[in-house]
Amino acid sequence: MDSDIEKNFINCIKCIADKLNSDNNYVNKEYILEFKEKCDAIESNIESILNENRVLRIGIVGEVKAGKSSFLNALIFDGKDILPKAATPMTAALTKISYGKSSNARVVFYNDYDWDKVEIYSNYYDCELKKLYDQYHASKKNFSSQNDKDIKKSLEENIPIQYRSCKELTEIAKNNHINIGEYLNKSINIAIDELDNYIGVNGKFTCIVKHIELQLNNPILKDIELIDTPGLNDPILSRSDTTKKFLMNCDVVFLLSYTGQFLNNEDINFLIATLPNEGIGKAILIGSKFDSAILDYPKKKATFVEALVGSRRKFDEQAKSNINSCLNSDYRSQVLMKIKNSLPPQYISSLMFSIAQKMKEHISLDESEEHIIKQYQKRFKDFQISYDFLIDFSNIYNIKKNTFKEVFSEKDKIIKEKSNLLLKGQKNKLLSILEDINIQACQNLSDINNYDKNKLEKKLKMIEEKVSSIRIEIKNIFNMCAIDAKRVLTDIDVDIEKEVDKYTNIKINQRMEEHRETYNEGIFGIKKVTYKRTDTIYSVDVSNVISNIRKYITKAKNIANEEFSRLININELKKNIKETVIAAFDLSDKNFNENDVLVPIELVMKKIIIPTIDINISDYDEMILKNFSSGTVEGQEINQLKVKQEIVLQEIYKHISSILKNTESKISNILEEQANMFVDNIINQLSTNIRLIEKRLEDKDNSIEEYKKFINKIKTYKGEIIKIKV
Repeated sequence: MDSDIEKNFINCIKCIADKLNSDNNYVNKEYILEFKEKCDAIESNIESILNENRVLRIGIVGEVKAGKSSFLNALIFDGKDILPKAATPMTAALTKISYGKSSNARVVFYNDYDWDKVEIYSNYYDCELKKLYDQYHASKKNFSSQNDKDIKKSLEENIPIQYRSCKELTEIAKNNHINIGEYLNKSINIAIDELDNYIGVNGKFTCIVKHIELQLNNPILKDIELIDTPGLNDPILSRSDTTKKFLMNCDVVFLLSYTGQFLNNEDINFLIATLPNEGIGKAILIGSKFDSAILDYPKKKATFVEALVGSRRKFDEQAKSNINSCLNSDYRSQVLMKIKNSLPPQYISSLMFSIAQKMKEHISLDESEEHIIKQYQKRFKDFQISYDFLIDFSNIYNIKKNTFKEVFSEKDKIIKEKSNLLLKGQKNKLLSILEDINIQACQNLSDINNYDKNKLEKKLKMIEEKVSSIRIEIKNIFNMCAIDAKRVLTDIDVDIEKEVDKYTNIKINQRMEEHRETYNEGIFGIKKVTYKRTDTIYSVDVSNVISNIRKYITKAKNIANEEFSRLININELKKNIKETVIAAFDLSDKNFNENDVLVPIELVMKKIIIPTIDINISDYDEMILKNFSSGTVEGQEINQLKVKQEIVLQEIYKHISSILKNTESKISNILEEQANMFVDNIINQLSTNIRLIEKRLEDKDNSIEEYKKFINKIKTYKGEIIKIKV
């Protein structure tokens, strides 16, 4: 493979990094270190990407419960449940699957540092729960009739998911009597049939597993390596870092999204943020659980073919619309256009594939499989229960035989595109770091020209006094920002609650049933009389309620995502702070330079990370199906179904409301910290740089010339990077 561009780029930036390292006393050393670390990471990734003999690395990504493990079980294990399904984000494990002459598995456990983090966050959970519990009782004049267990369960929704996740891991370890020290920092080899002990909700050692490496003697894996990720929003930080490292080395991602809510906000954010940053060259969109989505087709008397074609058309348009709505940035649009050009998505049903395989091998279906078949038979008269029909419906063999073959035939092209995409993204980041170095160097040169040590001290003291004089104003800006964010989140909460009533209507079907009955009449009751009785039977399809629930979840997510842009405008916040700070100074003072305060403000603002609204709703279908498994209800059961629907919708709203409150709490904490520390952080930045300049003033004339040369070097470095075409 021609890799001259990559080699030239690496040689160029390594040379610049070495030169900067030898000139590390002109600006804050953090800038120099950041540039060096970025260069080392790029070199490592590029070497891995351009390895001629390597396999094609494919990442399987999506939210927890998107059907990733079921997809891989169908794809690799012919529908057998070899990879356990995760019940929660905490019980999901990253799994790397590659080819081997013999089948085996390697389990990698957490190290000491990883588990220390888990225990720290678990302790945070205990502290937060105690605080919330005490606050709850302090706010109640009389103790609630609820028991402690129910109260704590309700309160824990307000605790960050990272804390809850780690608490669950430590509890599993405790309940399973695991000697943690015996496993940390280690890995072990196990047989494939022992996997259940290490991954999945019932695995004894799931809580301490960082990732799994499988080697399988399967021809489909000979030229590829698969990475099954825990989910887009893994709450376990150390495991999330591992996932990111694996994904950085992936060439292709199969993005699985539940077809009924295809390409939601989390999926789009993943495409936008991860593909450019990690340099993934190609993405293939998979609509999972297509069987569930088709049952929501609105036309009740449609044939299966009509529902299949109509559903596919609807979800194709939905995916296209969601992608188009995000095409709002030149850099991002390049990636999204690639995704758009690969539309329409491919839709799969791992469940139907599993059913087909069991029919072929004369294996009994489980309860969920029997239920879905009954639903389809009842809904569609033309639905066939045959091996070939279900295999075609599942679309798994098409992915296996055609999509994988197509992807591998484009291996060289995909790897080259991955390399180019990675270099483009990293090129812009390197230029940004160099510009930060340039800004500080120019300001330092100006100060050396215009100040001596005494004047510098006076300048620092003057800036400290001026900036400190507006502490209240700065604090108010952050506090007002927190109030505005709370108002927006409250509006979102109210809007989502209002939507509940729009999804409570249930279509009631009716049919007429005739019955023939007889009775005796006459003096001796000998004569038999036959008559017809017509009854009106009312019924409701349970799928109608499931559809309402799913539509409400989708609507709630859409409301939250659309309104999130109003939450905090970082650019507006930055503008307000800059204007407030600058207003504290006398702009007519020749000794004052705006950059003296604007540069540190910019540096401090970069460190402010506002959390997003992460609405990850569990599967609420089961709350309906476990009580109404027949697919249709009649008579008194209709009212029972209506009541259950109302309960489930309210549960979903409460769940989302708790997520919003949790987000509000996190944002409030971040802004409160900035309100209290922002001015101090600016002063610390200034003070550190002033000390650097004071040292330089010991040889002023020579320092001025050296700074001029250094600034010219930075300009040259930027030009060298820009000239390299990637």
